[in-house]
Amino acid sequence: MLFKAEILIMSGDSHMEGTLEETKLKRALGLGYTTLFGVGLILGAGIYVLIGRAADFAGDAVWLSVLFATFIAVLTGLSYAEFSSLFPTAASTHTYIQETYPSLRWLAFISGWLIAFEGIAGAVTAAVGFGRYFVEIVGWPLFWAPTVALILILILTIINYWGIEESAKLIVIFTAIEAFGLLLVSFLGFFFTQRTPEYLSIPSSSVSPILLMLQGAAVFYFAFTGFELQPTLAEEAKEPRRTIPRAIILALLVCSFLYLLVALSVVRLLPPEALAASGAPLADAAGTVWGGAYMLLAVIALFSTSNTVLGFLVSGSRLIYGLAEEGFLPKKVEAVDERRKTPHVAIIIATAIAILLLAITKYVPELTGWEVIAIAGKEYKLIDLLSKTASLACLLVFVLINISVIWFRYRKPELERPFKIPSLILPLIGAILTTIFIITSFLDWIVWLNTLVVVGIGFALYYYGAKSS
Repeated sequence: MLFKAEILIMSGDSHMEGTLEETKLKRALGLGYTTLFGVGLILGAGIYVLIGRAADFAGDAVWLSVLFATFIAVLTGLSYAEFSSLFPTAASTHTYIQETYPSLRWLAFISGWLIAFEGIAGAVTAAVGFGRYFVEIVGWPLFWAPTVALILILILTIINYWGIEESAKLIVIFTAIEAFGLLLVSFLGFFFTQRTPEYLSIPSSSVSPILLMLQGAAVFYFAFTGFELQPTLAEEAKEPRRTIPRAIILALLVCSFLYLLVALSVVRLLPPEALAASGAPLADAAGTVWGGAYMLLAVIALFSTSNTVLGFLVSGSRLIYGLAEEGFLPKKVEAVDERRKTPHVAIIIATAIAILLLAITKYVPELTGWEVIAIAGKEYKLIDLLSKTASLACLLVFVLINISVIWFRYRKPELERPFKIPSLILPLIGAILTTIFIITSFLDWIVWLNTLVVVGIGFALYYYGAKSS
C-alpha cells in the first residue's frame, strides 16, 4: 500500500492540499493550536513534579541535568521537524522509518508503537503527578495518589473521545495556566531568594558527578517528551507540511526557556534535599516566600498535570489510529465514531495500556520483593519509574530517527523539504549522545519489563492485523 504522504509529495503542493482533505478526521488546528498543544504536552508533570526528583541526584546543579536533556530534545526535534514536513500523516514516526527502510516493515511498526507507548506512559506519569499534588492539598496519605491517577485517566479518556476541538481548547486554557505558574516560581526565586545555591556543585558521592548529572537528566527527561507526538495531529491540522515543523520548534524553544529558568530559580528557594522529598516541590518552594503561593501553585500543578494527561492520551490514541490506518493493526482499530469523529477504538486501547502500565509498575515490585534501587543507593519513587519508562520508549526511537533523517537525505535528496536541518552533523550528534544516555542511565529492570510487555502486545496486534488483512 502506497503511503498517502509519498503520493502527495510527488504530485506537487496544490494537489497535496486537496488530497489531504480526504482524511476522515476534522481539520481544525492552526499554528497557534498545534504549538500550544505541543507546549501543553511538554509542560506538566515533568517540571511540576520531576524537577524535585532530578534535584535528588544533581543537587543545586540540577540545571545541568535540564540543559543536557534540552540539548538531546532539540537535536531530535529538528529531525522530527524535517520528517514531518515530508510526511504529514497521523502515523508520523512509523511513516518516517518505513520510507527510510522500505524493506523493514516490522521496524517501522515497532517505532510507531513505541512512540504511542511513550505517549501513554507519559499520560500515566502525569496522572501520578496529579495524584501526588491532589493528595497533598486534601491531606490524604500519599498511598492514594495512584488511585487518584486512575480516576483522572478515565475522566480524560471521555474528553478525548468527545472531540479534538474540545480537547485542544481545554489544552490551550490549561497551558496558559501552567506557564503562569512556572513564571511565578521563577519570579519568586530570583527576586525573593531564600538561599544561595552552588550551581556547579553536585552532591558528593562515590559515584561520578557526571553519572549523577545524567541520572538527574534521565529522571527529568520525561519533561521534554511531547514534541514527537505533535506530528500525530497532521491529519487534523491546517497546512500540516508547514504548520507541524514550525509548531515543533516553537514548542521546544518555549519549554526549554521555561525549564532552565525554573531550574535556576527553584534551588534559590529550597535546598535540593527538600525539593526531592516533596510531593509538591514547586508549591513548597513558592510557599517559602508567601504562604498563599503554596495553594496557588498546587492548584496550577493540578491544571498542568491533567493537561499533560489529556494531551498524551489524545496523541497516543491518534498514533495507534494512524498505525491501523496504514494497515499495521487490525482494521477494527481504524474505526472512527460517526458522531464525534474521533478514533474511539484506538482511544480504548490507549487507556487499557495506561491502566496496565500503572498496575505493573506499582504492584510487580511489591509482589515479587524485587528492589529497584537507583544510582548511589537512592530510592526511586513510582513517578520516577514511570517517567523513565516513558523516556526509554521514545529515546530508543530517537536514536533511529536521528540516523534515519541522515540516511533519507542521501536516499531522496530531490524531495521538497519545507523544513530542512542546517547540518547533518546535528542529528549525528543527537544519535550518539542519546545512545550514551540510554546505556548509562536506563538500566532499571522494571523500566525494561514495562517496555517489553507493551512491545509484546504491539507485536501480537501487528501479527493479528497481518493475518486478518
